[in-house]
Amino acid sequence: MRRAEVERVLSRVGRLERIASRITGDDQSRAEILQVSRDFLDDLDPIPASVAAPLLDVSEPTVRSWVRRGLLIHADPPGGGLDVRRLYDVVVLVRELRAAGHNHDLLNKVWARLADQALLDRDDLRESLAQMRGGDGIPTDIDELERELGLAD
Repeated sequence: MRRAEVERVLSRVGRLERIASRITGDDQSRAEILQVSRDFLDDLDPIPASVAAPLLDVSEPTVRSWVRRGLLIHADPPGGGLDVRRLYDVVVLVRELRAAGHNHDLLNKVWARLADQALLDRDDLRESLAQMRGGDGIPTDIDELERELGLAD
C-alpha cells in the first residue's frame, strides 16, 4: 500500500468530517456524511508501520512503541497492519497538537485527547451538558448535599 494513496483517503475523510461538523448534530445529513467517511476508511487495508510513520511524522520504532502502549492498535487479524480508524484518529490529533505547538510528549497528549473524546461521545454526558446549557440544571448547595449524604463534618 502506498503512502500517497492512504494520505489521499485520509485527506478526503478529513474534508468530509469538516463538512459534517458544520451541520447541526441532529441533522440526518450529518450522520450520512460521517458514515461515508467511515466507509472510506473501511475500504483501506490495514496500514503497515512503514506507511503510518511518515503520516504521523514519527519514526517506525515510535509507531511500534505506540502500538505496544495501546495508542495504535493492530487490525484483525493481528500482525497484518494497523487499524485504519484508530490510525486516522491519532493522525488527526497529532497534527492538531503539532499545529498548536505541542511537539513533545505526544503519546500522553494524544491519550488525553482520546479519553476526553470518549467521554464527550457518551450519550448521558451529552444530555447532561445540553441540560446545563439550557439552564435545566438544579442548583445545589454543596453543604446541604453533604448533610443529606451524611458526609458533613
